[in-house]
Amino acid sequence: MHVNAKTFWLPKSGNAIEEYEDAAYPFELFDAEVAEFKCAVADGATETSFAGLWAQLLVEGFAEKHPLKLLRERWNADVRQKDLPWYAEEKLEKGAYAALAGLHLKKGRGKKNSYLIEATGDCCVFHVRDNEMISSFPMLRSEEFHNAPALICSHEDARVDAQMEKLSKKGEWKDGDTFFLLTDAIACWALKREEELQDMTNVLQNIETHDDFCRLVGEERQSILEDGRAAMKNDDVTLLCVTVCT
Repeated sequence: MHVNAKTFWLPKSGNAIEEYEDAAYPFELFDAEVAEFKCAVADGATETSFAGLWAQLLVEGFAEKHPLKLLRERWNADVRQKDLPWYAEEKLEKGAYAALAGLHLKKGRGKKNSYLIEATGDCCVFHVRDNEMISSFPMLRSEEFHNAPALICSHEDARVDAQMEKLSKKGEWKDGDTFFLLTDAIACWALKREEELQDMTNVLQNIETHDDFCRLVGEERQSILEDGRAAMKNDDVTLLCVTVCT
């Protein structure tokens, strides 16, 4: 199968690039013939320490099949090497948190080609065929997003791990299908756009360059809805577009 994957991303408006705490894998353009393909996006919780590092470890871990225990060990080893003030050390003890959505594509031996989506939290995967969205996972509608999603913690804790709510979805892909992996702010906006205007797939598929993405995000962050809120929340945003052909 032939896979083309490209990632678009932006930090919060007013923040530096270094403050971006989402993650995607692959981060650079991918275009190759492969028997299987794994990719993921993650959204680091800003209020926690080194959330961007944790998000990056999670997407790499999903793609490279690293166990959660190993990722936690790597996060702790990396952050413990840093010289931090006492208050940052205290915050560090609470760990980092992130939402994650990953996609695994496989080419079947017969006519059926399979995919598996795994998600914890409010990052989403949209499956688009012939310019129509045929599934959204794990969120189905914009009103499902809230301020307390399930998250993966960098510290091992039975109580926290029990609340991770790792969900999965299996399905089949066909020649020319596209999958969009989105972090929460742009996923919520996209679902609301689809509910109201039914043109979301067109908008996403017309993003070809970083400038296209910046223009769209900038406009939607500045667009004010009737309830006084911005059409797109000012948060880190990441969009990973994956097209697969037989």
